[in-house]
Amino acid sequence: MTNQNRRDFLKKTSLLAMGATVLPGFDLPKGNSNASQNQSGVKPTPVQKKWMDMKFGMFIHFGINTYYDKEWSDGTLDPSRYNPTQLDTDQWCKVAKNAGMKYIVFVTKHHDGFCNWKTELTDYSVESTPFKGDVVENLVNSARKYGLKVGFYYSLWDRHEKLYETDEYRYVLEFMKPQLKELLTRYGDVCELWFDGFWKKQQSGWKNEQGDRPSGEEFIQSWRMEGAYHWQMDHIYQYVKELQPDCLVMNNATSVFAGVPLHPVDILSGERATEEKDYKRVWQWLGEKKYFPMQIETTMSAKGNEKFPSGNWFWHESDHSVLSPAQVRELLEIAGKKNANLLLNCGPMASGRLRPEDVKVLNQISG
Repeated sequence: MTNQNRRDFLKKTSLLAMGATVLPGFDLPKGNSNASQNQSGVKPTPVQKKWMDMKFGMFIHFGINTYYDKEWSDGTLDPSRYNPTQLDTDQWCKVAKNAGMKYIVFVTKHHDGFCNWKTELTDYSVESTPFKGDVVENLVNSARKYGLKVGFYYSLWDRHEKLYETDEYRYVLEFMKPQLKELLTRYGDVCELWFDGFWKKQQSGWKNEQGDRPSGEEFIQSWRMEGAYHWQMDHIYQYVKELQPDCLVMNNATSVFAGVPLHPVDILSGERATEEKDYKRVWQWLGEKKYFPMQIETTMSAKGNEKFPSGNWFWHESDHSVLSPAQVRELLEIAGKKNANLLLNCGPMASGRLRPEDVKVLNQISG
């Protein structure tokens, strides 16, 4: 994600088992300045560098799925179950701060279309629940209190909003764009905007003529010729920069193309990209070589279900699996070697508090 203002922004797990224990006062890895195949001399912008210096963040998956034992849902779940009677965003942020995290990224809207803030664009939101509070606002206030930067996850794909299916042009301009304006003008500075769900309007490019996965460059071309058009991403990207020039944009290319930039973006998504290999950081964009920092996203749940066998993202009452402190340390070390940030997900319980398992592990990380 680029951190420059609009004047210059176009210018310039396969987890490894580990027997070691986490030592008190564990320091986050500094990162390898020569990592990521950056032999070209192209450097991150000042805003990108500031984002990279945060290194470690907490990802929060919380929403309608939390109350129905689901990871993904279809936009038809009844909001009446949504009621975090013990919502404690201070707890989320305090645990994150104590673990050495510098920022927190919150799922404002997942693929189901349910909104965790008081949006004027749909009634499928917190306002239609017994809770009625603005969870985004609560989180932002807690993050400021504990000195954490705030990022937002926003699903492009929306399984509730009818315009998504009937008129994609109007969906982007009359629904998605006004929602982004709400998120980027009501809650102060946003360090990261995490788009997801692009693949619903990307039919081609997943395989080449031989039936194999194409190269990253080939997939970028397919994206530019199809998905970017349908989502109007060039316009959306510039609109985000108009509202918040220093908000870095990421578009999750999925684990299939981890580390591949879906231009226009500022950050590479490295979902589950924990294997020991390097990822390209310098890519050609707008006639120049540009540097793109990387964020690795994974989750504290270690078991998951059939669809997500490597770990759940939302809370499930039956799931008490959790990464060990040693595994979290391993993830931090891998991210450090890649000069990447680590975004570690915690799915709060239906009560609105973090799982005790997650709190226990993260408190050990903090020593």
